[in-house]
Amino acid sequence: MGARMKKPLWVLFFFVMNIAIYGGIEIVFERDLWNLGRQADMWELIVKVICVGILLFCMYKVHTKLFKPTVKRKIQLMDLIFVFVTYIALRFSSYLIHNLWSSMAYGTGRTKLVDFFFRANLPLTTDKYIFAIEALGLVCFAPLLEEFLFRGFLNNLLRGKVNTFVRMSIVSILFAAGHLLDSDFIHNWIQFIAYLILSIVLFLVYERRRSLFDAILLHSLYNGLLVILFIEIPRRFF
Repeated sequence: MGARMKKPLWVLFFFVMNIAIYGGIEIVFERDLWNLGRQADMWELIVKVICVGILLFCMYKVHTKLFKPTVKRKIQLMDLIFVFVTYIALRFSSYLIHNLWSSMAYGTGRTKLVDFFFRANLPLTTDKYIFAIEALGLVCFAPLLEEFLFRGFLNNLLRGKVNTFVRMSIVSILFAAGHLLDSDFIHNWIQFIAYLILSIVLFLVYERRRSLFDAILLHSLYNGLLVILFIEIPRRFF
């Protein structure tokens, strides 16, 4: 099988495996086939971490072999400063968008803010071990997995086939669509815009040096704020 056929098949395979790991494992543990009781959540997270770790290793190997990524230049201090400044700008725009989301969908007030986080399916848990694994997944595994999938595989699969704007649009729309969390029209569209902006910025940061490291770092910083909120919200509202 030629390289042209291998690339789309590998991209499709990794997208399917990502859905299978996050969706399939959750379904299995929800049925509690092994009567784990309260330990079910812990074991579900452990199995997910192991599976994601194996998947990331395979993605790295395949990405290196098929796409032969070449960074434009070595990382410099200015590149790190650029990522950090971009993060500040991204957080500010995200803050404005989510304020709009909160005011339109939930109103204002403390109870509405807490309800927002529950509806966003974020783990407001008092179990420190589950929280630690969730935080690890959010800050480390999710950025690695998503950047390999969207900026690494899909982006480079489309490179040379369509122009940069179309490539950025396809990658960003699919990235945003994959993060929609509920069926409410207002919630979805405002959230879609927020993730679309995030994906466009991640795309531009990646293309600047063609380095997944830059995009992963920015993505980790972005998700890291949620971990801080996970810590603060239970303290303030519970």
